[in-house]
Amino acid sequence: MRSPRLITGEFLALNGVMFLTFCNLAIFFQFHHYLGTLPIDPKWSGLLIALFSVTVLILRPIISPLLRPDNSRRWIAISCVWVILSLLLYNVAFDFESMAIVRLVHGAAYVVMATAVTSRLVGCIPKDRSGQAFGLISVITLLPYAVLPPLLEPLTRWAGNFRAVLDLSALAMVLCFPLVALVGKGSDGVEDAAAVAIGWKDIAENLKDPKIILLLFLSLLVWTAFTPIFYFLREYGDKLGVPNPGWFFTLSTFTEIGVRLVAGSLFDKVGKAWMLGGSLAWLAAGYGAMAHISGANGFYAMGLLLGLGWGVAMPVLSGLVFDLSAPRFRALNTNLSFVMFQAGFFLGPLAGGAILLHFGYAALFYACACASMLGLIPALLLRSPLIARNPVRL
Repeated sequence: MRSPRLITGEFLALNGVMFLTFCNLAIFFQFHHYLGTLPIDPKWSGLLIALFSVTVLILRPIISPLLRPDNSRRWIAISCVWVILSLLLYNVAFDFESMAIVRLVHGAAYVVMATAVTSRLVGCIPKDRSGQAFGLISVITLLPYAVLPPLLEPLTRWAGNFRAVLDLSALAMVLCFPLVALVGKGSDGVEDAAAVAIGWKDIAENLKDPKIILLLFLSLLVWTAFTPIFYFLREYGDKLGVPNPGWFFTLSTFTEIGVRLVAGSLFDKVGKAWMLGGSLAWLAAGYGAMAHISGANGFYAMGLLLGLGWGVAMPVLSGLVFDLSAPRFRALNTNLSFVMFQAGFFLGPLAGGAILLHFGYAALFYACACASMLGLIPALLLRSPLIARNPVRL
């Protein structure tokens, strides 16, 4: 039986692996700009960005029932090797076809790694500490987005080109191996219910729960609205004359981290559905305001304001998925919520790129605002007595 403590050596080691994995994603802040330096038609940029997530969307629902806390350690190590190789493959991708293949391979390697780490992490979370746990996990996954975007431009100049930066990222991923060695073998320290094999009938039963469907839809909306900001922000900052647009994400991310560290324990005490609805309304207002800012001061101020909304919405959403899932489905549903995360990373750049190409930045930000407003409906439905049957604070 696992310890009721949240902070354990295994929990910290897994968060270390998660941190390195998200560093691997954050360096692609400049990927849209990098694609513009290659002999690839700009009309394919949105698709090439989104292809990474296509692989994740296809594979994660298939592998989530198969990667459990008791077998995840081995798959973390195997997938890390493939992540490293995929980062090195960008050195030979210079046209649409080769870049598309590399993006698909990279996405496949990442999804196995992320799914295995998530399964093991969920098995380490005590039943009454979900809000605090996901608050801490999200801080770890956010740190790369705070540190790397403003550093990428000088780092790229120092390294010589963006491909060299990817090579350095591949080297950093080697640190995952000693961290994996600190993770216990088998299912030691993991809740028994989390390690039970899940069949397709179980998955069908799980997806009949309206709470889970609503939460997955909410995850899709939150991330679809977020990703155009991430991928297209640099060019918008350049248009406004902002010296280093990457500082937007440094400010927003440290705001998110501050919210989660200060209020993390409150996520388990205050009604999560109300907090989620309020944060979605805040984000909708923030996205709309992005269309009307001018100059560096307004640009950076929006980083702080949106950081407040993201800092509440994302961990509360993850906490609700954990709370409203049956114990044996917690790892599965957490991974399914990450499928929605990747669906957002697919739909956001794909739809956002088309909106930006034809209608401009204002229309893009208004579309993000509309997606957030749409999320208010399922957030409020979670409080319906016909849906919210679990005895958790909603």
